[in-house]
Amino acid sequence: MRTSPNDLASPAARRAAAHLGKLIRQARLARAMTQSELAVRAKTSPSTVMRVEKGGVESGLGTVLLMLEQLGLLHHISELTDPTTEALMEHKGRKRARSSTSTDLDF
Repeated sequence: MRTSPNDLASPAARRAAAHLGKLIRQARLARAMTQSELAVRAKTSPSTVMRVEKGGVESGLGTVLLMLEQLGLLHHISELTDPTTEALMEHKGRKRARSSTSTDLDF
């Protein structure tokens, strides 16, 4: 039996997908755009637009980004920051992760 991405997504991920889908739907409707029109602009199918708007997690990130771009919302993604990560990176001064040298695999 195949497992769908919706089955694998955590409850938090499903809530975030539902919220993002609602935002996309509201933005599309505010612009008097049909699902088919958004699909053409985002180079995807109307059924994919419908799934994203319903909060499905199975669509690719690129597709969702194209939809956001066509609705004029992509700049909001660029504005996302994580102060905790920024503080940790500043404190550690690392630009990339290094593999552990420890051979202790005791969990």
